Amino acid sequence: MPGRRHFKHLRLVALAVAPAAAVAAAWLAAPAFVDDPLEALAAHPPGRVWTDRNGAPLWYERTYDGEWRFPVRLDEIPVDVREFTLNVEDERFYEHGGVDYAAVARAALQNLASARVLSGASTISMQVASMAHPGRGGWRWARKLLQAVRARKAERLHSKDEILEAYFNHLPYGGKIVGIRAAAEYYFGLDVGELTRAEASLLVGVPQSPNRLRPDRHPEAARARQRLVLDAQVRAGRMTQAEADALFGSERLRYRDFGVKTDWMARREARELRFLTSRSGSTRLDVDPSWCDVMAKALKRRVGGDVRDAAAVAVDVASGELRGYVGTLDFGSKAAGQVDAARAVRSAGSTLKPFIYLEALDGGIITPLTPLLDAPLRYGGYAPENFDGTYRGEVTATEALSLSLNTPVVRLLAAMGEGRVAAAFEASGLSGAVKTNGLSLALGSAGYRLVDIAMAYRRLAKLAAAEGGTTAGAQLAAMLRARPLPGAPDLDVAWKTGTSNNLKDAWCFAYTPDLVVGVWFGNKDGKASQRLVGVEIAAPAAGEIMNRLAGGRPAPEWGVAREGGVPLARPFDGTRPLDGRTMIISPAPQTYRLAPGEKSLVLDLKCSETDVYWFLDGAGIGNCPSGSYEFREGRHRIVAVPRDPSRKSASVSFTVISLESACTLPARECKSTPLK
Repeated sequence: MPGRRHFKHLRLVALAVAPAAAVAAAWLAAPAFVDDPLEALAAHPPGRVWTDRNGAPLWYERTYDGEWRFPVRLDEIPVDVREFTLNVEDERFYEHGGVDYAAVARAALQNLASARVLSGASTISMQVASMAHPGRGGWRWARKLLQAVRARKAERLHSKDEILEAYFNHLPYGGKIVGIRAAAEYYFGLDVGELTRAEASLLVGVPQSPNRLRPDRHPEAARARQRLVLDAQVRAGRMTQAEADALFGSERLRYRDFGVKTDWMARREARELRFLTSRSGSTRLDVDPSWCDVMAKALKRRVGGDVRDAAAVAVDVASGELRGYVGTLDFGSKAAGQVDAARAVRSAGSTLKPFIYLEALDGGIITPLTPLLDAPLRYGGYAPENFDGTYRGEVTATEALSLSLNTPVVRLLAAMGEGRVAAAFEASGLSGAVKTNGLSLALGSAGYRLVDIAMAYRRLAKLAAAEGGTTAGAQLAAMLRARPLPGAPDLDVAWKTGTSNNLKDAWCFAYTPDLVVGVWFGNKDGKASQRLVGVEIAAPAAGEIMNRLAGGRPAPEWGVAREGGVPLARPFDGTRPLDGRTMIISPAPQTYRLAPGEKSLVLDLKCSETDVYWFLDGAGIGNCPSGSYEFREGRHRIVAVPRDPSRKSASVSFTVISLESACTLPARECKSTPLK
């Protein structure tokens, strides 16, 4: 029965082939049932690297699990590192689909012949799968099989270069050192792109047994493995034996000094720069490390004794970038070393006076040569004095500002009104202080941060620029340049110092049309010192910094500070303001005094609109284009609401005080009704 025997043979063949076919089908389908290794690796966020404006590393932060692992693109890794690695780990990487079946067969024969495991035939793709799921338990061959399936999954979803990049970014190099970038930084203090061929060949060998081959702990073992890596290049025909011998024997390995007990990831000693990133997700900083060094050295030369702390910032006027930043002088100090003084709120002293003068200049109330009175005064219970306790009588506005006299600026603030000055401060980025500090704001009772005041001075610098600047800004800059800055007598710099009450803070802000430098000296615990006087300690430091940062560059051009063109007052001529805004002409935002024996004062109500509703201290007082009203002693607020709904309302605040509460000396200051 030939037919029956033939059928029987077919059944036997089918029974023999079926399992193989099932295995093949399962092998082909298996990748669909496993996860993507690269996706699993991506779920572990790397450490972060902060860089300066040129891309150079400033600070490295570990991963959440303490690893030094920082991503690097494949094209940033030297060709030698890639070629050496492929030749040692996976010669056919760009040819197979995740599993090198020829290598598997070769390894199986070697292992059977020796009766022990000599070779595992793991491809780079399989190693990536192992890094994604580094399990140690279970049957070894089962783990290998699962790695192979996951490797094929990765090959289906990603390009070869993507897999190779993931491999270099997750290779172990001993301890918590993970990835080629961290290895280059840790062992050599170099960027991965700076590795020589010798250094590349050494690092390529370490992952075979990361802890046993660590160059910092086992240099001889690491060198022996390097020799094997180079021999493999010779066998593959990638270099001659003479080249390998020369590279191994004579090319120096530039190890970093492992004996230095410092944080290896703070090469530039700029750890305090992390303060800049605490409120920003960006890892690129605007700072220039050389600027930071200049600033830190200038500060450190002046601290000592009972003055322990200082901070400084340098701001590029055009861009607003913080080009220099020193938040603390000793980050490792146990005594508040990690407190960022550049962002701490401190009493601003006289550094705020220029913003009051700017408003007075811009409003036509003064010019640089306007005479102001420097004499004792009193507003209720407030009686400010000059820092040196002396008074100079009549001085120009320039003298009053450049000498930082207190009584003239308090009179200016009172004349303009706190509401108007509050709006001016708001426009400069210094909000919230006027309402809570009143007239004492002129002397720096408000607290601000060094970085915020520096940014406000940037506005002053922009207003004083040669092109696009304002007359008021140029005039203010000229007033602040009346005296040379200590430490920079040859530089044309506008500057202002400040000293807080009780000698706890010393400040100086200096600016040109292209640069602002802000300096603070004090103690983070608030301890006072006789040395904490702005002009004595902060100004010379700011001058030195300005001098060093100028570096011989051409001096920027200031705007022209014209004396003409800004009237001493702006009387109402009966026309609507050119910008179309509603404007109250009278009362003015100033302080009025009652004559002796008077209980009230009659003031005219005038507005740029012809038909308005008037409100006094929240209560309506009539509907008229103008008129007069009786005001008693106290603080008042007038609001004018136009009948035309398309027009905006206007308001003004002013104060009426009695002669007795206004001042005591000299008599001539008390005889006029409006305070100028």
